[in-house]
Order: sequence, then structure tokens, then C-alpha cells
Amino acid sequence: MVRLVRAIYENGVFRPLEALDGLLDRSAVRLRVEEVAVDSGRLSDFAGKWKPEEADEIGALIEAEFEQVDPREW
Repeated sequence: MVRLVRAIYENGVFRPLEALDGLLDRSAVRLRVEEVAVDSGRLSDFAGKWKPEEADEIGALIEAEFEQVDPREW
């Protein structure tokens, strides 16, 4: 079985960004690593689940909420 899976390389380990249904723990796999540019300003690049427009909208909502937080309350 061959499939394209997005992953994050972190602390020496590849962490898939989606479920790998049908793959058992400790299964041997072959990886071809292709580094992709990530726009760190977009949630969709991290999560890989939303369309860019949806991620921008959610990002704007999050920023708006944080602007309402009083730093003295932390």
C-alpha cells in the first residue's frame, strides 16, 4: 500500500498529521522525505485539515479573543 502522508519531524521522530488507518504499531515502512515550505502564519499548514480561508477566519477569531484578555488576569 502506498499513500502520501504529511508529517512533522520533531525531536528525531516523524509525527503524522493524520490517522494512519490500517497500519499496525511497529510496522516497517519506507519514507521518502520531501521538505515543504510552511507558512507559519496559517493554521491550515499546521493542522492540514482546513481550507486556507477557514484557517484564516479561525486565526482571526483567536486573535480577536486574545486581544480581549487582560494580561493582569494571567
